[in-house]
Amino acid sequence: MFKINSRKLTQQEAILLVENIKLITEITGYSLKEWLTFEDVLIAEDQEENMLGVCLAYDFSSNWSFISVLFVLEKFRGKGIGQLLFKEACRQILSRKRNVYTSSRNPVVIKMMKQLNFILFDTLYVLPQPFNKYKFDFLLRGIKWITSFYRMKELSRKYLKYKDKRKFVYGIKSYE
Repeated sequence: MFKINSRKLTQQEAILLVENIKLITEITGYSLKEWLTFEDVLIAEDQEENMLGVCLAYDFSSNWSFISVLFVLEKFRGKGIGQLLFKEACRQILSRKRNVYTSSRNPVVIKMMKQLNFILFDTLYVLPQPFNKYKFDFLLRGIKWITSFYRMKELSRKYLKYKDKRKFVYGIKSYE
């Protein structure tokens, strides 16, 4: 059994996340310092409050939120934890009358986006209609995200490991 809470990560949990995410090519992640600044991380925990997985979502403009990280520790995968974290993040965002944006190259996450009726597209250069009017918001989010030495280093290191060359799929879910 597990439960989902929204809270700040402990230092030990943040260290565990950074170490594990470095091993996965699908997630670029955040530095230890960044993880420790996030106030509301969705955390799947067991009965002893041990972290099993996390979902990080944050607001990036007046009406958009980004599901940035969905991660489940390897020994707990296949138990529906990631799916519940993803659905809860979407539920919380949509309940605040905000649009959801996410991206992934992981087939499991892409399948979840399809199941939740996300509008899927293959490039951020052209947003689907009627969302193209938010292109500037997406551009600013991307610039803020990439201007981290940690992410630039991780992207270049992980790019060399992308053996299958799967492309990112982008997804939008409107609250309306």
